[in-house]
Parts: sequence; C-alpha cells; structure tokens
Amino acid sequence: MRRLVSLACCVVFAACAPQPVSQEAVSSTMATTLATTLPATTSTMPATTTSQPAAPVVGWVAPSGVVVAVIGETSLGVEALTPCGVNVTLTSGEPIYEVDVVIDPGHGGPIDTGAVAPTGLMEKDLNLRVSLAARDLLTARGVAAVVTRTGDYPIPIRTRVEYAHLMGADALVSVHHNAPVAPASEIPGVEIFVQQDSSESQRLGGLVYDTAMTALGQFDIDWDRSPDAGVLTVINSDGDDAYGMVRRPEIPSVLVELGFIANRAEAELYQTPEYVASAAQALADGIYQFLNSDMTGTGLVEGRVFNPGPGVGRADCIEPDLERDLYPDVVDAEVSSEAGMFDFRVTISSPYDSASRYADAFRVVGDDGIVYGVRELTHHHGYEQPFTRELEGLEIPGEVTEVTIEARDSTYGWGGAVATLPIP
Repeated sequence: MRRLVSLACCVVFAACAPQPVSQEAVSSTMATTLATTLPATTSTMPATTTSQPAAPVVGWVAPSGVVVAVIGETSLGVEALTPCGVNVTLTSGEPIYEVDVVIDPGHGGPIDTGAVAPTGLMEKDLNLRVSLAARDLLTARGVAAVVTRTGDYPIPIRTRVEYAHLMGADALVSVHHNAPVAPASEIPGVEIFVQQDSSESQRLGGLVYDTAMTALGQFDIDWDRSPDAGVLTVINSDGDDAYGMVRRPEIPSVLVELGFIANRAEAELYQTPEYVASAAQALADGIYQFLNSDMTGTGLVEGRVFNPGPGVGRADCIEPDLERDLYPDVVDAEVSSEAGMFDFRVTISSPYDSASRYADAFRVVGDDGIVYGVRELTHHHGYEQPFTRELEGLEIPGEVTEVTIEARDSTYGWGGAVATLPIP
C-alpha cells in the first residue's frame, strides 16, 4: 500500500527531530540543522471520541528523542519495544500515527562503530547524519518517515526490523558506507543489496541506485568501486539473503552502501555538508518515487555469494535512556582573539550530574569540517549547572569564517544543542 502522511502527522514529525551524534567534524550549517533538540513533554495519549475512533499509535518519540515502536495502547499510555528489544510502558512523549518508510542508520553504539575512515570518521555517525537529513526531506514532502535510531546507541538488527513491522511501514532502507577499499574508479561505487525473492525490493533498489549515482556523480573525486557494483543480491552459503536487514523484513527492504569510507578521498568528501545534503536528497528522491509511482530503476547486476559476520545482539545492547535528554547542550559561547590565536569561553548544560554520566568534553569545529580544539572535562559538574569552561590558544586559518561548538556526553557521544560563532 502506498500512502502519504496526514498534515497532523507532518506536524508531529517536524516538531520531534532529535539531535544526532557525530564523532567527526561537521559544518556549522549541517550541525545546526541536524542537532535539533527534542523538547521534553508530558503529553499523554490523545483522547478518543465515540463518533470517530482515533488512529492507532504505531510509534512513539520518547522525551529523550529516542524513537520506539508501539506494541499496543494501555490505560496508562503505550506499551513499546525499546531499542534493545524490551517491552516497556511509556506515559509521556509524542505519538506517531502513520509510517510509510523506516530509514535505518546502520551500526551505532560504542561496540558497533561500523567502518572507520583514515580521517577518523566513523561510519555509524555518517550513516546517522545522512539518514536524519533524508528523513527530514521526506517529511517535508508529506511522507511519514522515521529512523530506527536517533543517536549513538546500539540497536540489534532484529529490533530494527521489528520496528518496521510494528509501525506498518511500506519499505525499509538501511544506510551504510562501505569498507575496505575497492579498485579506483571514475564513478561512485554505490552498491544496493536487495531481496532475492522480492521484485518490489529490486524496484526500490533500482530507483535509489539511479538517484544516488546521479547525485554523487557531481563530485569530482577519486572514487572506489567494486567490479560487480550495482543493484544485486548477496546470498550466503545456505542460499538465503546474507544480510539480516535484507533477509528478515517481510516488506520491501534494501541495504544501501553509498560509497567506500575506507577511501580517503571519499572520507574527506563525506565530512562536508554538501555530501550529506546530496546523499540525503538521493535517498529521499528514490524512496519517494518508490512510494508514489510505478517507476523502475536500473543497475541490476548478477549477485554475489558472501557470508557476513554477526552484528551486535541483544545481549550486548546498551539501552538508551528514554525519559531524559541523551546529550548536553551548549547554551552560550564567546570567542576572542589576540596575536592571531583564539580563546573560547563555553557554557554547557548537562542533563546528568553523576560521576558515571556527565558532559565530558566540548570541541570547536570549523566550517571546513576540521576540529581545531577539544577541551576534555574530567569530572561531573553536578553542583554548577550550567557551567562554564575555557579553551585557549587555538590556531584557526583565515579562510575559516565560522565555527560550531559541540558538547559530548560521556556515554552517548557528541550531540545536543550547538552554538555557532563568527570568527572575528
């Protein structure tokens, strides 16, 4: 079934954009766009009427910004499935009434980082940034889109798929960036893995492949590309679809490898806001075409045989906090200069004040995507919230006109509200 989200649902999604986590630098523009803070709320289930029953709730945005799938409604609120696959009852948050597509940022959490680029960029963070941007683009076009994770926390493959099923999604798209390196190429090495027994999965894969190749082809860099790249099945030794994100779903599902993060040239591109915007637009365009047309794409090639290793299971899953903010916020920042060096005075508000969980750093990121300084915070500041600390003596090139200040949570990493400053 192909359906578009109602205006009411659009309002809910637009208001509930959670903040992403990044381990690498991002430009001030994209950091501000993707670090929207979800406000805490005490709303409960909407009242029903006898004349017109309310639409069933299929998902829930917890006060912390974590999205969960709803199993059923109770007199207290909703029974929901957490990222680690635990059933809980939630009484506050924002309901989700309809989902057309689930976008899955691959990997996540301290164990499952995904591939790591020569620049230090982690795949889990790049996947999240692109997925959040694609979600926002689809929402703006009237498509009800959610992401499986909204921050840097683990979520097993089984739970990701269960989310899509419980929410009644029409499609599931898992976003990745490949490794190791492949042969050099003049064109992007986009690979899209599709379900062997689903023509709709193959149609979705073909449409996303076409939009991704067009969008990424605008960048003039030294790409990597496998000889058999394209839209293909990957089968394990048992003859099944090899990847759980393709094998487990009962709906059309694809796993998208947008490129090779192990290739330094690509990794440097991935750190720019231009890439994030282009990759997100490609995903949004391909998904929109799949949901709203009978178009078919191209790129289908002969499949390969491969046996991937297991992902993070529920036994290794670290449950994110559902009730409180995951990240500290930068609430104020000042910059001064003397003799060509720059000093920063930063004020941070942290939702935690314990020795085991606190804001443990902030950093200065240039609009060129480079981190120019990190101030480590070695203890919690529970008795001075918000608190102010300084980072002095940074050397910043003259071509950098703006910087972004980001804060880090000791458990969940970089995220929360940021501050953007012009360089004097």
